[in-house]
Amino acid sequence: MSLARAGSLLAALVLALSAPAAQPQTPVRILTGYPPGGGVDALARLFGEKLAEGLGRTVVVETRAGASGQIASEALKAAAPDGNTLMVAPDSAMTLYPHTAKKPAYDTLVDFTPVAHIGISMNGFAVNASIPASDLREFVNWAKAGGKPVPYGSGGYGSNQHFLGLMLGQATGVVMVHVPYRGVGPVVADLVAGQVPAGILPLGVLLPQARAGKIRILAHSGGRRSSVAADIPTFKELGYPTMESPSWYGIFARAGTRPEVIARYNEIVVQATRTQAVRDRMRNLDLEPREMTPAEIAAMVKSEYERWGPIVRGSGFSADSQ
Repeated sequence: MSLARAGSLLAALVLALSAPAAQPQTPVRILTGYPPGGGVDALARLFGEKLAEGLGRTVVVETRAGASGQIASEALKAAAPDGNTLMVAPDSAMTLYPHTAKKPAYDTLVDFTPVAHIGISMNGFAVNASIPASDLREFVNWAKAGGKPVPYGSGGYGSNQHFLGLMLGQATGVVMVHVPYRGVGPVVADLVAGQVPAGILPLGVLLPQARAGKIRILAHSGGRRSSVAADIPTFKELGYPTMESPSWYGIFARAGTRPEVIARYNEIVVQATRTQAVRDRMRNLDLEPREMTPAEIAAMVKSEYERWGPIVRGSGFSADSQ
């Protein structure tokens, strides 16, 4: 071996030994603004697993529950735009909340960027089994004959369930009075017990009680009938097209995150939703997958954000009353 060659090898060895040890990659955090056990938490864990597999990195789900998802959203807004912090959120947190707060904690269209669409579902309108109405027309007739406002429960103020009830009242001429709860579970319990005569809640939550004969689901907000409940009509087919308003969930990142990072995350999620295992898990949550690019999701968010503004204002809702 020549002296030059030996010298080169020795220099390389010295550099290797003196270089700092490779630092472990920063885990990717997925924030959720809702308690464990719900749909948001389940989706965060499901797609957290898939992102970890696709990236070869640790992905941690971090619960920041409270204030209808605002705490998690504020945490994402404060995070660095490096792709290491994501958030799973329902559509209402992005498109409805800003119209219901006096001083919104974030600007959906400025502070966040969509990563992936992770499922769409419907909200059902249900009544207690004692209500003499087997369909929506009979409910409207019963409510008008009674001459009194009809209370309906939802998972909380400012949710799409809240405003769907007000929209139903405007569309049918029935006076609907919102009764907010802290989550959907208590609403279902009171609906079954007859403490509240009606409720608007995720269809998947209502179905078990409907199949047990304890409540009746009269319609839902989807664009077409559900594959798991084909006997339940949509509001649209019953003559109320403005009530078509499916709910959806998305993964979001901080605005300013590099497009190539967003594209990679989106690709992993889309590929995951094409597998039967993920589809089965989503079906158990009464969710249907939708393949969308980040640009398509951004356009949808903007459209729905602009749609909900006039609806909230027209409903008479006031943040001062909350």
